[in-house]
Amino acid sequence: MKKFMSKFQFRPCCKLLIGIERECFLVNGSGEIVPIAQRVLEILTDRERFGYELSACQLEDRIGPCNLSDVKNRLLENEKDIMVAEDELRFKRMQMEVAPEDMPLDVYPDPVGRYKEIVNNLPRNVLLSACRVIGTHVHVGMPNYEIALKVYNRVIPELNRLCDEGDGSSGQRLKIYKTMAPDQSLRPYKDWSDFHRQAIEKDFANDPRKCWHLIRISVHGTIEFRMFGTTGNLDKIERWAKICHNLCRDAMEL
Repeated sequence: MKKFMSKFQFRPCCKLLIGIERECFLVNGSGEIVPIAQRVLEILTDRERFGYELSACQLEDRIGPCNLSDVKNRLLENEKDIMVAEDELRFKRMQMEVAPEDMPLDVYPDPVGRYKEIVNNLPRNVLLSACRVIGTHVHVGMPNYEIALKVYNRVIPELNRLCDEGDGSSGQRLKIYKTMAPDQSLRPYKDWSDFHRQAIEKDFANDPRKCWHLIRISVHGTIEFRMFGTTGNLDKIERWAKICHNLCRDAMEL
């Protein structure tokens, strides 16, 4: 169990700080989704803020950890840099939660070959599901193992409300997501031993990133909320961050 616990990096200095990951599709001048992420990331070289996804048609940008009050300004900083890349390569971002079924299925050529390995074991319909949906993930920092477990147990009853809050596709995005990750049976953990047992049973003990739950304790030492859709409205993203922050803050105080 010590090996399992060592995969989670909690930092007291990051207590209740916010991190956000948001995804978008990349489209050409005709509005067609195109697999140009590698070219875009040759311009956006800050790997702390910009990265790739399984689909070569997607781009991820990130902020944090930061205070809740800094979320919008950090997002705006990313926006400015992405707009420079848009002008140079003549592409646009599309904030569409579900892409058409005929979108390209090119996989990003990640340097360690992890995606190629994943794809080799995926049926085409599951790969299509993984490529078609994008979203926004909100992280809230936890100071230690004990508090992370306590907060997780107290926020998971809010799952359905949060799914409704973040839904921009009349439920279609999460329906497709669940074809790839059907097990969304969130349950409280008695302690870290119980969490470890469940991780073994669900095959993510060696790599907690393979826990596809919509709320999870992440390896970054956060409670990660993964149910939100995608939007170009930064005020909406800020609101999602505030909801998650306040849920975690209140759970700590109970």
